[in-house]
Amino acid sequence: MRTFLPAVFLSALLGLTGCEPEGPASDIGDNIDEVVNNTVPSAPPSQHATETADSQPEPEVIEQQKAQIEETVQEASQEAQEAQEAQEAQERLDEILEHTLEP
Repeated sequence: MRTFLPAVFLSALLGLTGCEPEGPASDIGDNIDEVVNNTVPSAPPSQHATETADSQPEPEVIEQQKAQIEETVQEASQEAQEAQEAQEAQERLDEILEHTLEP
């Protein structure tokens, strides 16, 4: 009986997972070519080039971003240096503690 019930539950579970009902997206891969052919073509290349030229950031924005990046890098390196100094101080304290505990 101990091996019978787990086997029944396992087979029921496997049977239920195999009987998955078809949802609204079950045939999504069947008509991809149709969808691609029916899509509206993108804007002409000349208009796209104009939009790209207009979307480039201003020089002062670039300089501001560079300053923010430099500041962030500087803060991160300072934090890393402080963490290293704290680790070195902890190691020195551990050495001192070891020497004081030794008879």
